[in-house]
Amino acid sequence: MQVVVPIITPFTKDGKVDINALKDHVKRLLELGVDVIFLNGTTGLGPALSKEEKKETLKAVYDVTHKVIFQVGGLNLYDVLELVEYSKDFDILGIASYSPYYFQRLPEKWLINYFNDIVSKSEHDFYLYNYPAATGYDISAKIVGKIQGLKGLKDTTQDLAHTLEYKIVNPNLIVYNGSDSLIYYSLSSLDGTVASFANHSPHIISAMRKMIKEGKREEALKVQMLINMLLDVIRKYGQLSATYYMVEIMLGYKVGYPRPPIYPLTDDEVKMLKSEVEPLKRKLDDIVSGIYG
Repeated sequence: MQVVVPIITPFTKDGKVDINALKDHVKRLLELGVDVIFLNGTTGLGPALSKEEKKETLKAVYDVTHKVIFQVGGLNLYDVLELVEYSKDFDILGIASYSPYYFQRLPEKWLINYFNDIVSKSEHDFYLYNYPAATGYDISAKIVGKIQGLKGLKDTTQDLAHTLEYKIVNPNLIVYNGSDSLIYYSLSSLDGTVASFANHSPHIISAMRKMIKEGKREEALKVQMLINMLLDVIRKYGQLSATYYMVEIMLGYKVGYPRPPIYPLTDDEVKMLKSEVEPLKRKLDDIVSGIYG
């Protein structure tokens, strides 16, 4: 029942990675119940980071915790393998990669070759990152069975049955679902959740996990329903950008800015976001405090 956060990458106003903000954010999330940091994922704007920036974020986060899965995927395999080589100097939990994106109709064997090339060069456990809506490819359970040395995977889909299929085919795989609207179900039936929502509400997800463990499933489902309502609000403003501002709204501290093409919200948008979030935040706080004080 792990809570894994695909951590945001804080930037300064001039577009540089804000190392101090990143370290501080990691510390706070760990204190509030997050188990693992998933670095340079979609929420972390990984596809928009340079190779050197990815190295920079790993070094920074490693100063705080070794509980890291380092996402290395990209369209330049030589850069990917350089990141794999770089990661060998760090005692982390593992590395991960999404499939090659943009290029359509790649043969299945090329996808398998891509992942096997990464695994063959890695000294760490390897986690596959399946995000068909973003990459254009669904790495099915059948394909996963042909990838050597796979430790686990993150499946970002709205279809829990799809995610469960990996576990059915290989019960030894560590399997996470990456949809915030399925956090309750991921915690209940898989090895955990990879939740962007944990960037700003780790305490809420930790409380939900505790409810599930204690058999308070009705209360946990109420939390999930409120999370889904919050997600509807956040998505109106552009979820990747709004997540940065949600940290201050929910946790009370700033965590830098996104970087174009993920543009910052305007001051008016931040005010509107906060006004829509506050009533739902109070309801979540009431449920959690009503059970745990």
